[in-house]
Amino acid sequence: MEKKVIRSGIFVKVIGIITTAIFSLVSFFLAITGNIMASICFLPFAALGILLLLAYKKEMILVEEDRLIFFHLFKQPKQVKYSDIRCLLLVPLGSRTQMVLVDWQYNRLVTLDYALADLEILFEALLENDIPSVDLGEMTEKGENVSQYINALNVMEKNHYRSIADETKTMESLSEGYEPFHIAGAKKFLKAAGWILIFLNAAAFLAGGKLMVAIFLFVLLAAYGIYLWYYPYIYIETTTKKGEQNALQMPVLGPVIAMLLCLSVSKSFDYDLGSLLRITIYLTALLSIPYIIRSAGTKVPQRLSRKLSVILAVLVISFTATFPLNFLLTFDKSAHEAISVTDKDISTSGSTTDYYLYGNWHGEQTKFKTSRSVYNNTAIGDTRRICLRKSALGLKYHTIHQ
Repeated sequence: MEKKVIRSGIFVKVIGIITTAIFSLVSFFLAITGNIMASICFLPFAALGILLLLAYKKEMILVEEDRLIFFHLFKQPKQVKYSDIRCLLLVPLGSRTQMVLVDWQYNRLVTLDYALADLEILFEALLENDIPSVDLGEMTEKGENVSQYINALNVMEKNHYRSIADETKTMESLSEGYEPFHIAGAKKFLKAAGWILIFLNAAAFLAGGKLMVAIFLFVLLAAYGIYLWYYPYIYIETTTKKGEQNALQMPVLGPVIAMLLCLSVSKSFDYDLGSLLRITIYLTALLSIPYIIRSAGTKVPQRLSRKLSVILAVLVISFTATFPLNFLLTFDKSAHEAISVTDKDISTSGSTTDYYLYGNWHGEQTKFKTSRSVYNNTAIGDTRRICLRKSALGLKYHTIHQ
């Protein structure tokens, strides 16, 4: 058999050249302009480009008559005889399939790199030596025993495999049991509900005021209610073919938009974080009760990780909804106090910019979050009004304005 070489795809070289060139130039420009720290921050990206170029040159598979030789960037070459290989194990991992060579003791020999091109050469060599391919995902969906391959998986692959096994078992139980709804009709309803929730977010944004906040909260609770109604048939995403056929996809874009908009409303006010978190815990406990009841009445298999993920989602919903809920439940008239502005500050973190005014309030130097317009129209020494409010749940919050 003629020796053949399998190398990384040309795209690895192209990306390496582009990455190295761009970030090296940026780092050099920042260095000559005096921004030494910023220049240092860009150097690791240039180094990453250099590593890609080295990987393109050094990483390869040499296909010989009786063996495979794997060359790595930082490790010594590894020789694997065809006689030592039991199979090529295909492990589904999200949208990709990991390819692993497994020995006769079901241990992992080598993991094939995604960046390698012309892997058909390797596949042909394996076929010529009667080495089969084993699809772990397909076997799991069929309910076949795959426990012997567990030692060949890494931690991430084991978790993904368990999720496939769990989903397959759940789908089989659901298919055998009584379905309280028609799958096709339910899928159409969920698709329509997803668009309705998105439309409600847009309508709420245009409406403004308390109506806007009320609609955002409705979207969050409606999405949670949909999830509970169809539980455990409903999934955020599915990993198996049987899951795609029998499970229901949760419309998530609407509630995610509502959560982001609720957080933007919360950022416009100052409040005591400790009180907000305490109310969040109470709300989480309250919203968890329907799920606990629903879960307890479900006879199909449910992994502990799925139960915990639902509770975590409820916690996120509760944290997002706590301030908007307090805003809606504020019925008393607001009180006002005046302060003299002593300083100004702008805080930038990530993609957001916060504006602050400082003033002497109740004998202490206090920082107040404000809007950009109020910040720009305020000079040190000006007098501004603090609008104090308290919700029916006991949360005190305030804003500052002219």
